[in-house]
Amino acid sequence: MGILLFTLSGVCLFFDHGDTGAGPMSRIVGRVFSPLHVVVTSAARSVRELRADYVSLTEVRAQNRALEAELQAMRNERDELDGLRSENERLRGLLELADKRKDLRLRAARVSGRSVSPYFRVMKVTLEANGDEVKPGMPVIAPGGLVGQVRSTTNATAEVLLITDPRSAIDVVLETSRARGLAVGTGEPDRYAARLEYLQRNDETVVGERVMTTGDDGRYPRGLAVGRVTTLKAQAHGLFQDAELEPMVDLSALEEVFVVLGPSGLTPDGTDIQRPEKPTPPAGAPSARGGGAVP
Repeated sequence: MGILLFTLSGVCLFFDHGDTGAGPMSRIVGRVFSPLHVVVTSAARSVRELRADYVSLTEVRAQNRALEAELQAMRNERDELDGLRSENERLRGLLELADKRKDLRLRAARVSGRSVSPYFRVMKVTLEANGDEVKPGMPVIAPGGLVGQVRSTTNATAEVLLITDPRSAIDVVLETSRARGLAVGTGEPDRYAARLEYLQRNDETVVGERVMTTGDDGRYPRGLAVGRVTTLKAQAHGLFQDAELEPMVDLSALEEVFVVLGPSGLTPDGTDIQRPEKPTPPAGAPSARGGGAVP
């Protein structure tokens, strides 16, 4: 093809030699090959544009990869900051609790596992320094209220019986109505709850009222929030009401707790020495049976 075009060019030059303008052969050849010239020129332009687009697309892809890597790094940094913020909030809550309850000697512990049994509500915690001070029966608290009591200890871990375990029973008083009762765990596998037993039928209890420890059972300190009343229903017969409470503490999301080693001898704010008070339960109130746990 190249030889043919070269030959035609030579013939054109031979026949057009001496003409001042374009000769007849040049015009004929121009008309014949003009469409081909247009196609070749257009194709060359398209190739150049395609090459430029490819180079631009390659650069855009590289920029996208760089931006995606930067975005992922920012997401990782955000997740890390969220984790640190959540941890700071939890630790701040623990510090505030320790500051409000200077009447108690507290030992920090970290939650290390939970029971998968459908019948019992038990949690394991890893004890900090001086874990030997922790003994079975000691209360376990967290910001918000009562968690349960130490059931057993092994080396640097302790098994905690939660307040929603059916073996747990706590002498309680309702914050506003001052009604007395016993909070016993329901032990349900799909939720954390407890029922209020021996709640008098004529007690003016309301849904949403906070349930607090009385301290009269000799196991749990006075004034710890146990939960909030969620349901109330008078029994068809008898002197009591059927009621349930929801724990004040989110037991499914706990990460750090305090074990109560015992009283410190100070008032809750730490400004004075605590003087013992004799419990004076109202007439007709149930005795502090159960000692904090149902046999």
